[in-house]
Parts: sequence; structure tokens; C-alpha cells
Amino acid sequence: MATYRDPIASTESGSRLSGNGDFQGLQAKAGEAIEQAQHQAKEQLDQLQDAIRRNPLAAAGIAAGVGFVLALIARR
Repeated sequence: MATYRDPIASTESGSRLSGNGDFQGLQAKAGEAIEQAQHQAKEQLDQLQDAIRRNPLAAAGIAAGVGFVLALIARR
């Protein structure tokens, strides 16, 4: 005796599996994007630290200026 398979049920389970695969694909892409963003942020931080080491007085002047402007804004 042949068993009856519901075509709708098999389609639903197939779509669930497909959706799960899509989710895993998106999750993998998001993970790669996060890793790339972290790598770029680290490179930018390294460049900033190098610039500060090369020009410490300029960096201190910029920091003082930014602090002054922020203090003016916060005072209002």
C-alpha cells in the first residue's frame, strides 16, 4: 500500500528549510561584514595613534580645542 504525502505539508517544510538556509546565509554575511568593520576600525585607530605619536603637540592642541567647543555647547 502506498503512503499518501500531503503536497502542501511537504511544501511548507521545504519552505521552512529554505528560510533556515536563507537565515544562515544572511547570518554568515552579517558576520563577515562585522569582521570587516572591526578590521577597518582597528586600522583607523592604528593610523590615529601613529599620527598622535608623530605630532603630539598638534594632537594635544586639537584635543584642547575640541574640549573647549564641547564645554561651550554643554554650558548652554
